[in-house]
Amino acid sequence: MYTLGIDIGSMSTNGILINDKKEILSSIIIPTGASSKKAADKTYQQILTEHTLSEKDIDYIIATGYGRIKVPFANEVVTEITCHAKGANYYFPNARTIIDIGGQDSKVIKVDGNGNVLDFVMNDKCAAGTGRFLEVMARTLEIDLEDMGGLSLNGKDNVSISSLCTVFAESEVVSLIGADHKTADICRALHISIAKRITAQVKRIGLEEEIVMTGGVAKNIGVVTELERNLGCKIKISGEPQINGALGAALIALEKARSKNNNPVSVSVSIPENTPDETSLVEFSAEDHKLPKIGYFCSYTPVELIRAAGFHPVRIKGSEKESCSANEVLCGNICPYIKAVVDQKTNGNLEDFKGMVFVNSCDGMRRLYDAWVKLDEGKKSFNYILDIPKNTDDAAVFYYANLLKNFKEKLESFFTLKIHHDDINQSITLYNAAREKVRLFLQKYWGGYIGQSGYEIFSLLKKGVNVVPEKFQIYLTHIMKQRDGIRDTRDVPRLFVWGSIMENEKIMKIIEDAGAKVVAEDLCNGSRYFDAQVNISDDPILSIAKRYIMRSPCSRMVNIFERINKVLSIMQEKSIHGAIYHTLKFCDHNLLDYPMIKKTFHEKNVPLLHLNCDYSLSSEGQIKTRVEAFLEQLTSASRKE
Repeated sequence: MYTLGIDIGSMSTNGILINDKKEILSSIIIPTGASSKKAADKTYQQILTEHTLSEKDIDYIIATGYGRIKVPFANEVVTEITCHAKGANYYFPNARTIIDIGGQDSKVIKVDGNGNVLDFVMNDKCAAGTGRFLEVMARTLEIDLEDMGGLSLNGKDNVSISSLCTVFAESEVVSLIGADHKTADICRALHISIAKRITAQVKRIGLEEEIVMTGGVAKNIGVVTELERNLGCKIKISGEPQINGALGAALIALEKARSKNNNPVSVSVSIPENTPDETSLVEFSAEDHKLPKIGYFCSYTPVELIRAAGFHPVRIKGSEKESCSANEVLCGNICPYIKAVVDQKTNGNLEDFKGMVFVNSCDGMRRLYDAWVKLDEGKKSFNYILDIPKNTDDAAVFYYANLLKNFKEKLESFFTLKIHHDDINQSITLYNAAREKVRLFLQKYWGGYIGQSGYEIFSLLKKGVNVVPEKFQIYLTHIMKQRDGIRDTRDVPRLFVWGSIMENEKIMKIIEDAGAKVVAEDLCNGSRYFDAQVNISDDPILSIAKRYIMRSPCSRMVNIFERINKVLSIMQEKSIHGAIYHTLKFCDHNLLDYPMIKKTFHEKNVPLLHLNCDYSLSSEGQIKTRVEAFLEQLTSASRKE
């Protein structure tokens, strides 16, 4: 029996052939070049020729690495995180922490005694501290990349590189060269900066010996030495660390081949496709209303009052294409959603709105209001900001109710109208009916009786936020009749998604395309928006205030433990295997909560993946790799049980 592992990296393509005794028969390392597919084909043919084999002689092939999807002859693709764990375990069975620094990313992986992934962290889309980073620096220093490590051992710790950004670090290196610093000293400074970055990654998942280093950068003695100094322990390295990912892929391929021989027949059940007369939930649209629009940005905005005033409340979606216009009025390290909606404003896409309502829910939202007022300077615009308490007691309810009364009066005076209690109660009734229909709809979905994906459900709810409630209620009734009794019986990992606002629902699609099902979510522009109804009363404004303060809270409200326990309870109730905590970069509230969330989930032995994302999908490859590795981790844990 022969199995093959191919690791398509950004700088090199590596191939490993093993037999059923796990003996390495062939190992190949070639430059990837411009085409991942050509590099994979070349590696494959070279191995076949070397051993006089045909394609039929290879029982199973697994591709890994950033170019893994470019290998058409592979039976399966597996993330490099899982493969590096298996490869390191082959050489070092006692390994518990693996550091892999490749051409374009760095990873720290925690494993068990069988090489199964327990946890991992991965750098973002920046190439800082990777093989590509070192390649650029070597070129700037006019030395061979292979010589950097040896040179740095003779360098002094008398200069520093303050930036790990490849572009900025290159500028620093040029300045140091101009100041006549020795090449050896600059090399050491570069390696120290890399070691600091990797050490921080190691500490995020917890240092546990023994430590193994893999990837091409493991050949750099300078980086290894500085890492050992920082970590305070020796690092194990195999004879050829660059082939470690391909070796892990070949070992996993062997497991798959044996499993296939033992279980030749497999049956899969998928969600039924839409019939020709059905409309995809993702394509749903209901914009045909005649009401003038008022925009808002936060789910704590009282839409009932806006509708009672005769306007249709619309949550503003940011511009999908990033422009530089927001940088003129906002600082760089602010929530990307805030930037994206300012882009919409400056690009003139919101001119048909009669006004905007803001909520002081975070510093970013406060800055958004300031920027908006500045952009509207000289215009007669309705821009109103609501304060909102962080507490959820009776005092907070009465406080918010008084603010809502002021808001109502401002609407009346600015637009010269009168909002009566009956108008408010009628508006409450409309939104209550839609919320109740969403509750019933989600109950059916959670029970498996609506054969749609989590991506489709979330896309529908996102659009439902901005649909007039009476039309959304009718559409949900139609969908429930259309899909009644259709069950989703797939045996796949079931996930819960929560955290920051998720404007780009394609993240859900990436998660499910990787082989999971998003069973439930807790996002302010998803199901949480529809949570809880407003009581009809003689004081409708107080009832509205109570609904918004007492409903399922977001991270800006107090009592993080209550939110965590609620999520864990939902996961247990719905038999969910793991959670994905999604945050936008610079989202202070959600990022502040994450360490406590991670600690609690770890103590409860509940798998958790953190995705820290931009507003756009510019880092789609990174997201996909992290999700696939997380699912492989879940599947591995399931097999052990």
